[in-house]
This record gives sequence, C-alpha cells and structure tokens, in this order.
Amino acid sequence: MLIVCAILGLLVATVILTRAPLDVTMVGCLVLMVLFGAVPADEAFLGFSNTAVLMIGALFVVASGLRQTGAIDRIAPLLIGRPATPRAAIGRLGLPVLTLSGVMNTTPLVAMFLPVGLDLARRLKVSPSRLLMPLSFAGILGGQLTLVGTASNIVVDGLYADQVAAWTSEGIAVPDAWTLEGSWRFLAVGVSGVVAATLGLLSMIVLAPVLLPDRGQIESAEDPERYEARFEVVPTGPLVGRTIEQAGLRHLPDLFLAAIERDGRRLGAVGPDEVLEAGDTLCFVGSTSGVGELRRLAGIESEDAQASKVDAPPAIRRMVEAVVAPTASFVGRTVRESQFRTIYNAAIIAVHRRGERVTGRIGDIVLEPGDVLLLETHQGFLNSHGRGNAFYLATQVDEARFPRHERAPLALAILLGMIVCLATGLLSPVVATWLAALAMVGTKCVNASMARKSIDFSVLITIGAAIGVGTAVSRSGLGDAIGHGLVEAAHAIGGGDRLLLAAIVLATALVAQVATNFGAAVVLFPIAIATATSIEANPLPFVLGVMAGAGSNFLTPFGYQTNLMVYGPGRYRFGDFARLGVPLLIIVVATATVMIPLVFPFR
Repeated sequence: MLIVCAILGLLVATVILTRAPLDVTMVGCLVLMVLFGAVPADEAFLGFSNTAVLMIGALFVVASGLRQTGAIDRIAPLLIGRPATPRAAIGRLGLPVLTLSGVMNTTPLVAMFLPVGLDLARRLKVSPSRLLMPLSFAGILGGQLTLVGTASNIVVDGLYADQVAAWTSEGIAVPDAWTLEGSWRFLAVGVSGVVAATLGLLSMIVLAPVLLPDRGQIESAEDPERYEARFEVVPTGPLVGRTIEQAGLRHLPDLFLAAIERDGRRLGAVGPDEVLEAGDTLCFVGSTSGVGELRRLAGIESEDAQASKVDAPPAIRRMVEAVVAPTASFVGRTVRESQFRTIYNAAIIAVHRRGERVTGRIGDIVLEPGDVLLLETHQGFLNSHGRGNAFYLATQVDEARFPRHERAPLALAILLGMIVCLATGLLSPVVATWLAALAMVGTKCVNASMARKSIDFSVLITIGAAIGVGTAVSRSGLGDAIGHGLVEAAHAIGGGDRLLLAAIVLATALVAQVATNFGAAVVLFPIAIATATSIEANPLPFVLGVMAGAGSNFLTPFGYQTNLMVYGPGRYRFGDFARLGVPLLIIVVATATVMIPLVFPFR
C-alpha cells in the first residue's frame, strides 16, 4: 500500500511540477507499479483493451466527421442569433455548446464555437475573458448529460461493468437495483447532470461578468482589411432567400460584408435584413484568417467557381499566401489571361498589393511583382512552387478549413442514429459508436486518413494506463483503506450516506484538477466501490458520484483540454479559473448529493 501511495504521489507531483506529457507520466507510473509488484503485468495492461478506450477512439472519428462536413457550423448561427449584452452572449453561446456536448466530443465543439465567441467579444466591445471561460465550462457541464458526454463517464461505466462481472464470477449476488440497462445506462448520469448544467449555466450568466477579470482585447498585428474576397451565392444553396442576419454573415471573425454586387449594381453598407438572391456576389473585406474561414460556410463559392475547379479533394486542400516574384511568367497579365489555375492547380481568392487590398473581379486583376496572392490549392503546392521562379515565398494559412458541405445532413443523421442506439439500448455502446464511426468513413463524411489522424492516441494511452493504475490501487487495499477512512470520518462528524457521497464527488473533482477527468475517475473508482461495500449500500450512487466529480474540471487551466484552448485567447491567469470554477464545483457537488439518491437510493 505504501508503495502505491508513493507512486501516486510521484504522479501528482510530476503533473504539477513538470511539463512531462501526461500519457508518458501515467505509463511510467504503471510500469513502476509493475516493477514493485503492486499489480501483475498480465493485469496492468488490460486497460488498453477496455471497451471504454475503444468507444472513445470511435467518438473521435464521429466528431471528425461532424467537423469535416461543417455540420455544426451550419446550425451555429441559428442557435446563437445576435445577443446585445455580455450576459446574453454567455447564454446564447453556452446553451448550444452545453446541449451538443452531451452527445459529441467537447473539444472539437468548443473549437468550432471559439471564433464565434471572439467575434461576439469584439462586436460587444468586451474582453474575451468575459466570454471564453464560460464557453469552456458550458462544454464541461454538458459532458454530464449523457454517458458519451465525456471520456470519464465512459471509463467509469466500463470499470463498473467489469466490477459487476467480477462479483458475478465470485458468486456474489448483484441486485437489479445495482445495475443499469438500456436507456438508463445512457441517461443515468444526467439525473444530476441536467440539474447541475441548468443551474451552472444560469450562475455563469449572472456571475461571469462580475467575477471574471477584464484582460483587454487581443490586438492582431495583421491588417484587418488586408483582402477583398469575392464569393457568389450558389443558386441551389441554403442561403438563397435568407437575410444577411439569418445566413450568419454578420458574425464572421476578422471579416465583414462590405458590399453585394447584383445585376451590375453594387449595394454598399448592406443591412442585416437584406435578402440574398441566387448569383449575388458577396464582397468580403478582412484578414488572412478571416478569409480562410469563409470556405467553411455552406451556400457560397469563390467567384466564377474557380476554387471548385482545383483538382484536389477537400482533405488535401490548403489555403496559401504566396508573394509574386519579378521573374514569374504571369507578371503583367490578368489572372484570366495567365491561366493561373490551369498551370498551378490553384485558384486566386484575393490579392494584396503594397499595403492595400486589390478590389474588383479576380479575373480582371493585372498581376504585379510583390503582389501577395491568397490561394486555394493542394498540399503539394508548397513543395512544388514555394520557392521557385514564380514566387519568393509561400506559407500555409493554418486557420482555413474545407468542409464537405454536401455531406453535412448525412453526418447529422449518423450522429442521430448513434444517439438513438445508445439511448434505447438497441446496440451495445461500443458497437453503436464504432458503427457510427465506420459510417462516417464509409459515406466519406471523413476520409480514412483524416479519421486516423483525428484519434488522439495520447488520450487513449493515458486512459489505458490509468485503468491499470486503478487496478493497483484496488489490489493494494488503498481503496478499502480510504473508503473505511471516509466512513469513519462521516460517522465522527455525524454525517450519513449523503455526506459520504459528497466526499467522493468532491475528492474526485479535486484529483481531476491535476490528473485529468479520466485519471481521477480511475483512481477514485475503487475507493467509491470500497466505500459502498463498507456501509453495505448500493454502489451505483457512488459510481455516478465519481462520474459527476470527474467531469468537474473547473479550477485549473490544465485540468481539461477546452480550458487550455481558451487560456491564451482569453488572456487568463492560473487563478482566474477558480473565480468562476468554485461556485460551479459547489453546484455540482450539491446537486449530485441531492439528486442521485432520489433516483438511485442507497438501500
């Protein structure tokens, strides 16, 4: 037991005091436990074949399919609208993120809404620090709505299934009240999660503008009006007949709609109620990153459909900035005369010249030495032409995305089918998630290469190793010792079963701040089981309590990926997270303590 305690202390110290990757740290601790005999080698690495690890891998692919098709991008403007105050912005951003994170991976979801949050901060003239942390916390709260909302829920569910199987094999009778089947297995964590998420979002709307500091705006060194990009409304696309506001063209980051060209007329200063017509040419003005984001919008295409004629599938398309050299063969010619797209397999989206953007139809622009061309091309362009006779320098625009918009409805249908299978128990969770992942690849919502790249193997390695560490904690008797200690402490202060449940939730949440949500889940799971058996109670409330606590990464920036994602753009400091995180953690602990026993009694 002392060896296990020492290794766990080393794990926590390493995570806090060094920058060692968590997956390497967790595997290192597991190997140490094997070397010191805390867990047999044949049991230590069984976690890597756990169904929880397999499910999480599949969910990475499903999330990639939704991202690659732009499925969430298409509904985001409809969900957010046009909030007029910071509190309204927090509510409008938080509600869809909270809801959607219950059925899909939170990290890509927050990544999709992060530019929207930054744009709202600019438009409302408030610091991003007032909006971005609530965005991350909304995703974390939403993870407690369903079984697949966050990795730790899946891990705990898999561990509990293994525990029930172990009890059965040992001849221990397992009452029906101790198990979850069908839709209850998918929804049980939401017994407290729905209430906590609702109260948490309301508290953020009220408290965030008061508790969160004003860290100022992030000023970009790039010219915010660097390019004019001209895109046409596709006649058969979803934007025809919709207003500028309804189409979501008023909420674009680093970009604004300067004019519309229609039937030979140029409409300047277009209002939000202007109705879009088929064939309209939309003249956008913005920075490189802003123009790069235009391609994620469904229903518009580059002028004269030049980009659609580039011979490259979406998976290998890139947006590139290239500086024209004096020796380029096309200098002095118009874009149309130069046959630029045919020669270079690249479409010119916009042109910047000597500190000013170049306006007008792309095909009529006469190219000059030193012009900066914003191109849509393929991934081989940089190697072929990055430093040749035609260009001084070419660099990739990292922010650009090229969704397969035509497959967005299909991706949403696959997601809905997976949810139905999970909620009804029609298929086992691992089969349902992998069936959805394979459907995403089979229907080309995401290609096989991107699907493989989307799986974060460092997360899977960390979870697999963490399960082995949890086995060592259980075998060493440390879990039983802590469980008995909690029981005795509760009796000493006159507390009952609910106080023990609160202690489990709080302890799991505190460990999660430094060891991630799935690390905390694995470490506290055997303690929760030992606590329940010590008082001869139904272990299910304590298992759900571990889920609730593990999914409460509110106090530190490195406790969860989305906290790190907003840390830089929001200009946060380490202590800022506790300002808003402590009230949310109190809500989660209190809600779990009250709600879980109401539906799943201790006895």
